[in-house]
This record gives sequence, C-alpha cells and structure tokens, in this order.
Amino acid sequence: MEAREIIHPEDAKAIKALKRVPGLEKAVAYYMRLGFERQLRGENLGNMLRVNGRNCPVLYQDFKDVVRKVGIPKPELYIYNSPGMNAYTYGNTCVFIALSSGLIEHLDREELLSVIGHECGHILCKHVLYKSMLHTLEEAGFWFDLICQSLFLPVYGALRYWDRKSELSADRCASVLVGEEVFQSTLAKLASGLKSESRGNLTEQGKEYEEFRKSSLWNRLQQGYRTAFYSHPQLCARALEIDRWRQSYSYRHLVSQTHSLRYEIKPLTYLP
Repeated sequence: MEAREIIHPEDAKAIKALKRVPGLEKAVAYYMRLGFERQLRGENLGNMLRVNGRNCPVLYQDFKDVVRKVGIPKPELYIYNSPGMNAYTYGNTCVFIALSSGLIEHLDREELLSVIGHECGHILCKHVLYKSMLHTLEEAGFWFDLICQSLFLPVYGALRYWDRKSELSADRCASVLVGEEVFQSTLAKLASGLKSESRGNLTEQGKEYEEFRKSSLWNRLQQGYRTAFYSHPQLCARALEIDRWRQSYSYRHLVSQTHSLRYEIKPLTYLP
C-alpha cells in the first residue's frame, strides 16, 4: 500500500498549505530532538503496558500483520488505562501507537484491527510529525499562552483543520484492511460506547446530518463553529465518506491487493 493510494484530497490540499509555513517543520523536528519525544517515550515505558509476544501474544501478532499489510516500519504499541475508547500515534524518530483499555474491552478482534489500521494509516501518510507539531503547539499554548497570540493562532488553526482532514485518509487505510462493514461497526461503537456485537452503520445518519447542515446558512455557520477545533470529523461524516469511497476503483483495487484481513469473531480478550 502507498500513501498516494489512500490520501484524501482534502488532506493533501491542507498539508500543502502547511508546508508553505516557513520553517515550521524544521523547528518542531528540532524541538523534538531536544528531548520532547524521548520524554513521552519514557512516560510510555513508565506508565503503560508495552505490547509484545509474551504479555499479549494474539494482539501482538495481529498488530504485526497489520503493519506488514500497510508496509510501514513497525512502531511500538502500548495499552494505557482509560475507560474511554481512544487511540493515538506520536513520534518522529521513534513512532508509537497507544490504545486505551476501553478500546480493548469494547471492540471485537476485527474492530480493533480497524483502529490499529487507522493509526498505521497516519504513519503511512507521514502525518505523525505534523500531528506532533499540533501537540507541541498545544503544549506551548498551555504553558505560555502562545496560541492566543496572533503569531501562532493562524498556524494553530491551519494545523487543526488539517488534523481533521488527515483522519479521512487514515479511515481509508482501515477500511481497506478490514472491509467497510467492520469499519462502520467500529465507528458505531465509538459513537455509542456499547459493547454490542451487532454490526452498526452510521451512513444513513451521516446523510441526515449532511442534509441538516446544508439546509441553511445559519446551520452551516453553527456547525462550522462547533467543529472548528475538533480533532476528528464527526463520526457520521466519517462513515459517509467511506461509504462513498468504497464505490471507487481505488478502493476495490486496494482491497484486492491487500486481501483484507479477516478473522472469525471469537470470544477473545487481549489483556493478560
């Protein structure tokens, strides 16, 4: 799999705009080399469970399978203690993926592969340094109130916009790996927080939301304001994007190339 095959047009357009910000990428990469990346890796090693073939053998094997399918260098994988269903990827020279315990407990085996595939999609598309930039600016804003200053606000706003669009590319990677049905059921569980094994789909709800948003200028302004600083697009919007993309030749071609990962759903716990 190659990044150009899955990257969403809005992601590609937004990242081009970011590359035009003079010196931004070099500045953050240098800052991370000074120790910020190592600081977070130390936090991971100190407080999270690093997944390996001894403590989580099935999860670790599945993880390696996804990495191989995507075709990226193997990052480190951690589980952290949180009831919320969340995952994130971070790093520049030492990339890692972190999964919350809430994800492990709520998602079945295929759905968890969808989340891991999504995070690997970020790595494939080289999103990780830019996401690290955003995290760095947020840290700076917290400690030094820089985000509120006019010098940093445009950069922060551009990163936030791109950050949302980058999720659409990572979603494409996940849906190719596990198939659209599993991807859609993963989004439904993220939306509801339920542990139900039934396959949910937010596509019709996504169409209803899109119709609502476009129904008036006031609705468009309100929804734009509400989502301006979201880290992700709305779940139903993501569901609709993949439902549209699966009709494309590129989706069918990638699925045939990767021979989608399929597992029989079994009562299975990944935790030791």
